[in-house]
Amino acid sequence: MEWKRVRNWLILLVLAVDLFLAGNLAKQWLQAEQTLRQSAEDAVTIANQRGMAVSLENILALPEEMYLYETRRSDELEQNAALALLGEDVLQESRGGGVSVYQTADGELAFRRGGALELHKPWAGEEFGSLKCTETLALAGMDTETALLREYNGAVELTQQFEELPVFNSRLMCTCEGNVLQVRGRWMLAEEPTAGSLGMTRAQLVLALCDLLEAKQVTAPETVQAGYYLLGEDAQSLTLEPVWAVETEQGQLIMSCITGEQVNF
Repeated sequence: MEWKRVRNWLILLVLAVDLFLAGNLAKQWLQAEQTLRQSAEDAVTIANQRGMAVSLENILALPEEMYLYETRRSDELEQNAALALLGEDVLQESRGGGVSVYQTADGELAFRRGGALELHKPWAGEEFGSLKCTETLALAGMDTETALLREYNGAVELTQQFEELPVFNSRLMCTCEGNVLQVRGRWMLAEEPTAGSLGMTRAQLVLALCDLLEAKQVTAPETVQAGYYLLGEDAQSLTLEPVWAVETEQGQLIMSCITGEQVNF
């Protein structure tokens, strides 16, 4: 009997210690979140004092942490896409510099560095539209289900998403002219990305944004949106760089969350 009581007390003591540690961790996390939020608020205050009309609500809605991701092109995924889109009689030709071209008698699919691709294939018997276009590209292994879709002037535009955020320059334009489907643009069809560098905090990015806007003599960014930018440093590697896309009266400015510098010029 005595041992059972001792064991019960030990179990209760361990549970109490676990609860205490969990409470401490939760308190530390909450304090860290409050510190980061206060830093962002202070940075927005500084921005406004410098004459920049930055929206605090907009900034606080952006992710606090964003990572750079790295991946590589996949020959297997590109070959499977060609088979799905052009058929089994497809022939491959490597033209150097990271260019791979897949051809049949009347169709062609080319992959290039930086995620660039171009497709020409016959389109007959079906009305062209966003549904048929996305279904066709999905057969090639492209995640069109989560893509942002826009249809206008007879064209279908697809913007890829990663972690529920847009990849601003990973975009395909699909048209059908003369019974030929044409797809041009960029798309990350690659190996599973791995996380690398952690980006700057929101507070640091607000101050970096101020520097960029002052250099361009812009004082009122319309909106700030978080996302990624697809880059290719060589023929095979791909990088998803976390960015802020800032809409201004001069157009869109893309700022790296890693360096705080503009990445589109």
